[in-house]
Amino acid sequence: MTHPDWQRLEPYLKQYGKSCLSYSSLQAGMQYYLEEGIGFIAYLPFRHPLFAPLGRKIILADPICASDQAEGLLRRFIQLHKRVIVLQCTAPIGQILEQLRYEVNHFGQEAELPIPFDLAGKERSKLRQWRNKCEREGVTVEERALSACNMSEIEALSKEWMQEKGGKELILLTRPFVPTDEPDVRCFWARQQGKLIGLAIFDPMYEQGKIVGYYHNFDRITAAAPNGLSVFIILEAIRIFEQEGVQKVSLGLMPLYVLRKHFRHNEFTMKGLKYAYRKLNHLYPFQGNISHKKKFHGQRQPVYFSSTQGNRLWEMIILMKAMRMI
Repeated sequence: MTHPDWQRLEPYLKQYGKSCLSYSSLQAGMQYYLEEGIGFIAYLPFRHPLFAPLGRKIILADPICASDQAEGLLRRFIQLHKRVIVLQCTAPIGQILEQLRYEVNHFGQEAELPIPFDLAGKERSKLRQWRNKCEREGVTVEERALSACNMSEIEALSKEWMQEKGGKELILLTRPFVPTDEPDVRCFWARQQGKLIGLAIFDPMYEQGKIVGYYHNFDRITAAAPNGLSVFIILEAIRIFEQEGVQKVSLGLMPLYVLRKHFRHNEFTMKGLKYAYRKLNHLYPFQGNISHKKKFHGQRQPVYFSSTQGNRLWEMIILMKAMRMI
């Protein structure tokens, strides 16, 4: 399936879409502020009768444009829409937002694995153990298009996964599952004794018209699968990507991990986020997410959020509502 806006977004996405969330701009519900010849901003319009009666425009990640065009694009978007939240942007965009006199709070780290990815050494011993365990237990991983697979199997896997996760499908930071083929999206399937036990989908990351990496957007794993299956699928995908000359795989956000003051920020909100990391894992598995990604010992870069209404905890509640975390 081709996204209805693919034709007008594709040139900018393939030239500048190097963020792990660039392809996530294509998820359902997103709208686009596009300036021809420059690039676009992907945003989710959000309104709530209690939390955001006047609405918010939630920008997902960095503007998709050349770096020297980002400030102008952001300025014009904010001037047009006023009530804006920027979610999971990089440090250069954080610097622009601070120069525009907005608070910029640290939101966590993005984890990235360089390719080739070396499994040697003590720090990645757990990855080797999980890989070996899956191999001993007869797990196989293959890449196949969604259209070549049994949809009833996929639906059963997704239903079990969603029940395990409380029945909620998160949006924005995780691009929801699209049950059809999409341009450049890669699907890897894990089976044990012929039964489908896992699925992982990787979104492309582009630069100057080429695919330079993939973002491990999400898993679907059965409860009966061997421990470490997600890791095994990722490692098998990396093995294929290396043969193709792909440079990296992103594991995405480690939310609220090691929060620090990097820009002018809201101190009370930082304390609230640290509390959420410690005490609110029933809303989102912050600690489990981070523990899983830390075992890869990849490269990390900080990411941020900023609101034109001030980085109050109220703005974080709005974000959590928009992402369906609460």
